[in-house]
Parts: sequence; C-alpha cells; structure tokens
Amino acid sequence: MRTASFLAFALVAATGCMTDAESPDGADEDGLSAGKADGTELSECEKQAIVDYLNEGLSRSALEEAGVHRRAATNLTKHRDGADGTFGTDDDDLFDTAEEVDGVPYVGPSAFAALHAATASRCEVVGDIYEAARDVNKALIVFPEGTQAPTDYDYPDGGDFDLNGTEFWQKWSGGHNPTYSFDEGTDAGRLCMQASAIRFETIMKDPPAELVRLAAETNWDGSFYNWNDDYSGPNAYGDGSSARLWAWQTYLIKWISQTKRDGSCYLPTRDLLIRAATSCLATGASNGGEIQGCRS
Repeated sequence: MRTASFLAFALVAATGCMTDAESPDGADEDGLSAGKADGTELSECEKQAIVDYLNEGLSRSALEEAGVHRRAATNLTKHRDGADGTFGTDDDDLFDTAEEVDGVPYVGPSAFAALHAATASRCEVVGDIYEAARDVNKALIVFPEGTQAPTDYDYPDGGDFDLNGTEFWQKWSGGHNPTYSFDEGTDAGRLCMQASAIRFETIMKDPPAELVRLAAETNWDGSFYNWNDDYSGPNAYGDGSSARLWAWQTYLIKWISQTKRDGSCYLPTRDLLIRAATSCLATGASNGGEIQGCRS
C-alpha cells in the first residue's frame, strides 16, 4: 500500500495533474459574470485586457505568480500553445474573446478575479473623465477609452434650478421604455446621463439671463428632469443625433441627452438652453404663463 501510494504521488507530481478538490473553480463554472473580486462584471476594456495579457505568452508559472491557480494556469497555457506546448509556433490557438477564456475548463470566478487583478491597470483612466462635459459649448462628447461607468448617480447642484430624477429610454427591442432606475441603464447610458448632470451643474453656475427671466415671468418654477435616449444597445432603432429640451408640463422641462451607438454622448449646450428659454418665454407670454410644449 505504501509503495502504491508513493507511485500515485509521483505520477501526480510528474504530470502536474490535480483533483477537482484542489481547484477553487469548478470544471464548468462561469467566471466571466463575476470577473472582479467584488463580483461585479468586467467592462469591455477589462475583458480585452485579459485576452491581450494571455496572448502575450506568459508561462504557467508566470500566471501562477500573478495569482491564477495552477489548474487554470495549466489549462489556459495548454489551450493557447496548441499541441506542441510551445508558445509562438504555428499551432498556437490564441484567445479571441473573454468568453473563449471562460470556456477553458476550471477557469471560473477565482481565475478571472486573479486575471482582472493582474490587468486592471491597463484600463485605468487618468484625469477628469468628464472634462468634455464641462465645456458648455460642446454638443457631442467622447469618453476616454477604458472609462468606467458610474454605479451611483451624483445629483448636480444647480443653484436656483433643479435637475431631478433619472429616466432612460432604451432604443432597442427589449429595452426599457422608460426606466427610472439608474442601475438599469447601460454602461454607456449611465456615463452619458452623469455627464449630462455635470453639464447642467456647470451651466447653472452662471445661468443664462433668458433662463432667469423664464423662471421669473412664467409659471415654471425652475425644475428640470434628467432624461437619456440610449442607442447603445443591440440592434438599436436608429442612432442619436442631438440633445433636446422639452417642457413636458409647465412645471417640468425635460433635460434630454442622447447616447449614440458608439457610446459617444450628445449633451444640451448653453446655446441650446438659451434658445429653449427664448421659445418658452414666447409660449408663456401667449398662454398666461403656461409653457407646456415649448422645446428646442
């Protein structure tokens, strides 16, 4: 029995084989949907960073040093290096997507958390990601590559004017039309909506005279509502084309941004707000202070 046990141990040591109990991930366990240590989903940048990292040719031992458990590191390199077991040869099978990585046996939450930790810095954004949103004359803004969407909405300080709520209209089959939950927005939609709030706050530090007159001379009390048309989902109906302002009711003007298919974002500009306020002043003058329906 002692001889048989020794031979079995020697075989395991020589082949690098492991039992299921020795792997923190199951053979078919999904790791992609919980790719970060906190269980949140990976961004597209983070997924691509993992693919690129693995395709750089790191050895099994290098992956283990980065925190990937041995069974996952072994299977990942075997998949990538092909039948000859050597990276950089004709039979290599490089990873194309993070989903392909997830399909490797025993690559689950633990392995993905380690891969994310090893590559997270590749998607870090340096500087103010909302810098373009603070330019009140820029109609279309583009976020830096790798920008992470906010998970919580930060309400703006508009001084004498208020921007309330969040309202997404998702322009694809199965999209929310609408949803008032910030959590249900897409990554691109949440980025655009937060940028729109920052644009509002920036403009209201020095509100246009026309807007001040509108609050003083009509029945409108200075309230806006944050609305985003989101075209970033699958097979969207059309694409974003411009921001809009619309007095849904006399007491509430919709502050409408648009998220394009490519994730760029149309925001209301200071000039658009001046034109809307001018239009609404004319509507109010003709309707006893009621401004419902005016727009720009």
